Amino acid sequence: MNVKLMKNFAPKIFIDIKALNKMKEYIRQSSLEIGWLGTCEKRDNNYFITDVFLFKQEVHATTTEITTEGLNEFAMDLISKEGGLDIWNNMKVWGHSHVNMSTSPSTQDDKQVDVFAENAEDFFIRIIANKQNDFRIDLYDFISGV
Repeated sequence: MNVKLMKNFAPKIFIDIKALNKMKEYIRQSSLEIGWLGTCEKRDNNYFITDVFLFKQEVHATTTEITTEGLNEFAMDLISKEGGLDIWNNMKVWGHSHVNMSTSPSTQDDKQVDVFAENAEDFFIRIIANKQNDFRIDLYDFISGV
C-alpha cells in the first residue's frame, strides 16, 4: 500500500488582527471568565475569523454563562443594523477566556459547543484563551465529519 501525504488537507485558521486584538483586550480587562462570539468565513480549506463581539452574559471566576436573554438581545440589536443579518449568519465562532488557567476544555465547554453545534450547518470554531496568550482553537467541520 502506498501512503501519500496530502499537503492541502489540514485546514488553516486565520484571525484578523483586529479580531485578535479585541479578544486579547477582553481577556486583559476581565479578572473573570468572559466569552465572545465571532464571525468566520470559509474559503476552500481556509477559515478566516473576521471579527468578534461581546454580549451580555453572566461571568464568574471559573465559568461564563450565555443567557438566552443576553443572546437574544445581542441578535436583535445586530440584525436591526444594516448588514446585521449577514454578520449574524456568519457567527460561527465562540470563544472565552480561562483567565489564568490552562486552555484545556472543561466539561461545561464541551457541553456548550454541543449546543452551538445543534444549529451549525457546516462548521463551528471554539477558542479558549488565557492571560498568558495561550490560544486553543478547535474546528468542528460537520460536512467532513472532523
